[in-house]
Amino acid sequence: MKIRGKIHLIVGVMSLIALAVTGMALTVITQYNARLVQFDNASDRAFNGERLNRLVTAVVMEARGIYAAPTVEKSKPFAEGLAKNLDKIDGLLTDWRPLVPVEQRPAFDAVVKRAAEFRTFRTETARLSQEVSPQAANEQGNNDLNRANRKAFQAEIDAIVETDRAALDTIQNEVNAIESRMILMVLLTAGFGLVIGTGTAFYIGTKQLSQPILQLTGTMKQLAEGDLNATVPFAGRNDEIGEMASAVEVFKRNGLAVRRTERTGNGAA
Repeated sequence: MKIRGKIHLIVGVMSLIALAVTGMALTVITQYNARLVQFDNASDRAFNGERLNRLVTAVVMEARGIYAAPTVEKSKPFAEGLAKNLDKIDGLLTDWRPLVPVEQRPAFDAVVKRAAEFRTFRTETARLSQEVSPQAANEQGNNDLNRANRKAFQAEIDAIVETDRAALDTIQNEVNAIESRMILMVLLTAGFGLVIGTGTAFYIGTKQLSQPILQLTGTMKQLAEGDLNATVPFAGRNDEIGEMASAVEVFKRNGLAVRRTERTGNGAA
């Protein structure tokens, strides 16, 4: 192999190592990003659960305002606020549904069903407050049946939120594990690659280039000083050093030929 080829080999080995490190890092980063997407999804679901709980509480507070209102006119702002919050609940559930994983669909559907019951109860409370009287709304809404529906609704919401929080903890642990694994794998791959690359470069640079050139230079000095008995190394190599050695060998042979001619000439004289 020519010197250029050996240099290309070193570059190739280092490039392969760099590609290996890059590929390893990309693989781990892909896993890391996938877990982050799952984490964001679970976080959004947990946030939606908390927000739904707050909206349910807001509806209950508006209903209490209706119960305490002395007249239809006084209860109107509470009835309007109740209706707006019910609409927000419906909108939230619609936005939430695409985020729900398959295994949580039954629990989520139960919450949606309970939300429909909750809406039916509370819409009737608002209607009675405006079409009949706040007292009629109080009789309809301020009872154990209505409260049981609300408590069951919030208990189901809490169960989903708890599931999502557990998922967040699991994903967070996975993310931390991936981070540690990523650092370890990249360091090990980079360290192994550095050893292989440096070793290859050292071997080629020292054994294949530096030492042969120094030996050949030493032989050239011997020949230049008149020691034509010096052995020319590496004449059989197929690279530039071999070509240099062949040229030095020719120089040595020419020197020996001149020396023999001089001796023959002196003997004839």
